[in-house]
Amino acid sequence: MKIFKRILFVVLSRVYKIYSTKIRNYNFREIKLKILPGVFHPGFFFSTKFLISYLDSYELKDKRVLELGAGSGMISVYCAMKGASVSASDISLSAIDNIKINSSLNDCSIDVVYSDLFDSISKQEFDFIIINPPYFPQNPKNEAEFAWFCGSEFQYFEKLFKQITDFLYPQTIALMVLSEDCDIKKIKAIANKNNVEMKLIESKKFFGEENFIYQLRLNKN
Repeated sequence: MKIFKRILFVVLSRVYKIYSTKIRNYNFREIKLKILPGVFHPGFFFSTKFLISYLDSYELKDKRVLELGAGSGMISVYCAMKGASVSASDISLSAIDNIKINSSLNDCSIDVVYSDLFDSISKQEFDFIIINPPYFPQNPKNEAEFAWFCGSEFQYFEKLFKQITDFLYPQTIALMVLSEDCDIKKIKAIANKNNVEMKLIESKKFFGEENFIYQLRLNKN
């Protein structure tokens, strides 16, 4: 099964690479999106829609939301349309432009921040922090690959868990989505090393692939 999934991933990644060379239109529920070349397309993958489905259970009006690594900004637009005060960040300049386009397209206000994780995020309290991280252990070679690869030594997670402790207030709900295809054991070990607990709160299988939503909290032990 693992060998089949690896072969399938190689094939699909090549198809996706060709598909993503042009601007694409995508609609999800009442959200209208344009996806710029090189920006993660939420319609091809389940993680973004899974997070939005989970967020349906929360009242977001007047909540302060940070989407860390927002890509096209679909989750940020969703939260803003629900009345939240939203900040959206990304390390990709293409993604930054894309978030602004989709914010305007859906007539909502989003504070867009060019940032490598929390580097340019001022210390403040958020009610929600939402993370759909890259998790394949390979060094990104270009801007687009930051959406997929977390570094050969999981550098993304090393930095994430080191920085996020300054933003995990008692009332903060920090959510991160992962797939069974990533090394969850390794990611949990990095979190634990930085005094962050990953609590599994939701799981769902999409076309044979199990996806998980974890809540990140400071470890009290």
